[in-house]
Amino acid sequence: MPKKIYSLYSHFYDDLFGTLLHPGRRIASRLLDIQPGERILEVGIGTGISLPLYPKDAEVVGIDISKDMIKRAGEKKQRLGYSNVKLCITDASEMAFRNGYFDKAIAAHSITVVPEPLETLKEMKRVCKKNAEFFFLNYAGSDDNLIARFEKAISPIRNMLGLGKAIDLEELLRRASFEIVFKDRVNILKLWQIIKCKIN
Repeated sequence: MPKKIYSLYSHFYDDLFGTLLHPGRRIASRLLDIQPGERILEVGIGTGISLPLYPKDAEVVGIDISKDMIKRAGEKKQRLGYSNVKLCITDASEMAFRNGYFDKAIAAHSITVVPEPLETLKEMKRVCKKNAEFFFLNYAGSDDNLIARFEKAISPIRNMLGLGKAIDLEELLRRASFEIVFKDRVNILKLWQIIKCKIN
C-alpha cells in the first residue's frame, strides 16, 4: 500500500507540501550545519524537495522506497547539477551501506510512515558513525488534549492515506537508544517537531 500511495503522491507532493513544510526543512538544514566533505544520509527523500538546501561540497545519499518518488528526485538532481547526490530505491530498515559510513542522518516526514520504525532507527545508527548527529522532522500533533484525542482517533485513516500513524516519537527514539539533545516545534500552528539526537 505505501508504495502505491507515494506513487500517486509523487505527482503533486511538491505543490501540496512544499510551501506548507518548507520552514521546518529550512530550520533542519541550518541545524544540520553540514561541513565540506561530510557524508549525509536522508531517509525518505521523496521527490527531493530538500535537495536545494544541501551544499554541493558534501556527499548526500537519499533513499526512498518509492520508485516514482526517486524518479522525481532524480529530475531535480539533474536540473540542479548536483553530482554530489546519490539516490537509491531502498528499504530504510535494511540498508546496504557499511557500518559507520555517514556523519549525519536526517529523516524528514518519514519515521511515522515506514512499516518498521524501530528497525529503521537501528539501521540509521548502524550506518552512521558513533559520534554522528541525527535529525528527525515529523508531524507531532497538537498539545491540546481534546485535539490530540481526535488526532489519535483518526490515526488509522492517516496511516491508510500514507500520512503516518500516531506514535510517540520521543519514546521510540529512547527505545532505540537515541539521546535527544534538542527539540522544537515548527511549521504552521507548530504541529510539526524537529528533534536532534546523538547515540547514547
